[in-house]
This record gives sequence, structure tokens and C-alpha cells, in this order.
Amino acid sequence: MELHKFLAQLLGRHGCLVEESDDGALQVLFPSSLQRQLQVGEMDVFRIPREKGQALTFIHGGRDFIESLGPLALEKGKFSAVSFPDLNFAVKDPEKLLASHLTVQNGIFRIKEMREGKGSYLVVHFSLTATADTRMERLLAVAVNEQTGTVPVGMETQIMYLLDRYGAEGREKDRGGPEVSSEELARSLRTAQDLASLAAQDICGEFIDNLNRRLERDLRRLQAYYLTLAQEIERRLLKKKNDPEEADRALSRLEATRADYLKKIQDARDKYALDIVLEPVSVLRVELPLTILDVTLQRRKERRLVSLPVNPAIRGLESLVCENCRRPVLNFYLCDALHVLCAGCFPACSACGQ
Repeated sequence: MELHKFLAQLLGRHGCLVEESDDGALQVLFPSSLQRQLQVGEMDVFRIPREKGQALTFIHGGRDFIESLGPLALEKGKFSAVSFPDLNFAVKDPEKLLASHLTVQNGIFRIKEMREGKGSYLVVHFSLTATADTRMERLLAVAVNEQTGTVPVGMETQIMYLLDRYGAEGREKDRGGPEVSSEELARSLRTAQDLASLAAQDICGEFIDNLNRRLERDLRRLQAYYLTLAQEIERRLLKKKNDPEEADRALSRLEATRADYLKKIQDARDKYALDIVLEPVSVLRVELPLTILDVTLQRRKERRLVSLPVNPAIRGLESLVCENCRRPVLNFYLCDALHVLCAGCFPACSACGQ
């Protein structure tokens, strides 16, 4: 989102009257509370450069006005709710949709019912910090269906597009949205944490590989250095083998060298020890109209009913979650207790101890 649009939307959400003039400037009428907070007058005009590649800075009144907006963004950004009641994706042939996207490797599935409904989602943003001898920081987002526990893979990347496409009307909270129990909310937050942990592993993969390469390099250097020292001491020991005192001193030096080598190895491992911190920073509840497919999963004579929403934001099926590793799956196995398992977790199932 460009700076011009960001400023208009943020101020509009805080009770400001914002209009764009013919020359592209923003004319803003501020409520009294924001006048004091932002140190502006009742009416102010903002002329914002629109050049491509511009830095996220905006000087107004002799100061960086973006810094003044920080508290406003945080105030509204920790927890918000939006609704897109007009978003839809027609499902003309549910059986064909399931056949092309859902695979039960050791069982079968049958559609029981197709129904219309409303879905409530949590889109949770996490800050990821990985620290060793260097530091990496990232912001990642995951989305979870609060009612079904399914995962709309890729929906978190569509949110800004939806907000931009539907404008203020689409962002207004739909009061008629689905109710969410405390149990469903807790489950969704746990699932979001699990998904974020998996995403963090993927994001940190290259960072960890670089750490391991540097650690291996330092360990090879230490090994070569102390091996040379040990060989030199052993040569001296051979020359002085007929002198008991010199032999004892050489053995003492050899033992001291070995102890120092082990200490330096541990120091190198401590230097490259990885500390990963994952913290939630904001939660957005998104409400959408859905088409829900109630599907019966069957293995042998055992059956299980699951609900698979067709999500209009991603224009496809939402994924079930592997009940062992928590990865989103549409291609999976069933254990004897009908737990959903990805290929890597089958046949062992920690959920039922099989």
C-alpha cells in the first residue's frame, strides 16, 4: 500500500474527515483529541510525494509525520475485525472439486452435504527473531478457520488485496457474523502458533544452514590448530622419552592442550547457539461467506465426518491439519482411529499412540 492511501485510511479510521483535492493533496479535518496528540490544527493539508521507490518517510511541519502515526497504527492494529459479506466463489460441482483436490491415501471419502454459511478466521501476525552470532528479524502471518480448525493456505497474503478492493464498506464489521466459543478461539490460537512455528522453521532454514557452515569452518580450524600443537608435543616427548621429568611435562602439556581444545569447541558451539523467539503482535478477525462441504472419511468400517469450507478468498478448499505435526494437508492418511496424518507422520500416530 502506498503512503498516500495508508495515511488516508488510517486517519479516516480515527474519526478524521479526509478528502483528496484535485492536485492530489489530502485535506484532513481532525477531531480535537487528535489535534493535541498529533500536534496539528483543526484543518491541515498534506502533500505527499508519489514517486516510485520512495522511502517510508514524510516530513510535515518540520518533523517525520510517520513517527507520529505509530501509536495510532498500533492502537487499531493489535486486534481488529473486518467482514467481506459480498465476497463469493460459486461451487458448481462439489464432487469434482473434492476429487481434484482431496486425496485419502488409505481410505475413501464421500460428500454428505453442501451448505452455505459464514466463516470466521483469525489472521495472526507474529514477529520472528532468530539470534546467534548474527540476528534475523521477520514478520510472518498465518490464518485459521475458527469454526472448523481448517487452514486457508495463502489467505493471509490476500488480506491487503481484499481491503484495497472492497474499500471502507468491505472493512466494516458485520454484526451478524458467526459466534465463536472460547474453546474454538483457544484451539484456533494454538493452531496459529503451530503454523507459525512451522513457518519459522522454513524461514530460518537458510539462516541455520549459514550458522552450521560457519560452525563447521571454525571447528575445522580449531581441530587443525590443536592437532598441530599435539603433534609437536608428541615429537618432543619422543625425543625426551629417556628423561622422566621432561616426559611428565610433555604429558601435562598434552593434557592441557586437550582440555583447552574441548573448551574452545564448546565456546564455538555457544557462539553459534540459535535462539528463536516467536511472538504474536496482532490479530485480525476476518468474516467471509462460505460454501461448506460436509465430508465423510472412511477407513475400513470406521467413519469420521469433517467439514471442508470452500474459501472465496483463496478460491479453493481449505486444508485439514495433520494431527501429529500440525502441517496443513489435503493429501493424507488415516490411522486406525481416523486421525488425519501427513505422509511423514504415517503410520506412527502420537495422537492415539499407534
